[in-house]
Amino acid sequence: MTPDDRRAIKRQSPHVYLNPENLEGARLLPDRLALLDVLPKNGVVAEIGVAFGDFTREIIKRNEPSKIHLVDVWSSERYKAGLAAIESEHSELIDSGSMVVNTGLSTEILPIFEDGLFDWIYIDTDHSYLTTWAELLIANEKVKADGFIAGHDFCVGNVITPWPYGVVEACTKFCVEYGWKFAYLTVEPNGHDSFALRRL
Repeated sequence: MTPDDRRAIKRQSPHVYLNPENLEGARLLPDRLALLDVLPKNGVVAEIGVAFGDFTREIIKRNEPSKIHLVDVWSSERYKAGLAAIESEHSELIDSGSMVVNTGLSTEILPIFEDGLFDWIYIDTDHSYLTTWAELLIANEKVKADGFIAGHDFCVGNVITPWPYGVVEACTKFCVEYGWKFAYLTVEPNGHDSFALRRL
């Protein structure tokens, strides 16, 4: 991808400013593990974008969900190994039905679930504006009235690659247009922050 391509992607991201009510009561947390500690326990949750399952392990340990849905494409050889490791490590949860592995794109899998099913959803996919916006719109229907939509990489992009993200723009526009607010935002030392949104 050329620098011009990256600039074109970035231009797709609108700049919408939050209103005071979209930030009322928001709390800062040190990292996304602390975020897990304040998200509901023993609920029905979804992790969207799982890779090798490192964060999955933390969700299970800290939140003890009654049911966890994992959603990822696991398409490359590298990530297929991650799927195999997850299925091996969590075979008992899978066999009991407490963990369900869903292979496919987030925007194709999420609509399948019934509305109002999830206590919270955590999104960590390609971080583009268009994908994140689509995921937020679907999640709006799939979480409970008092549920949370959370996610990773609330930042402007990967500065090493470099690669622009659209998570910030998608979240701010979503909050303003659909009546959500920031409940939590992490302040990670590496700058790849996490967010948690809830309805106004």
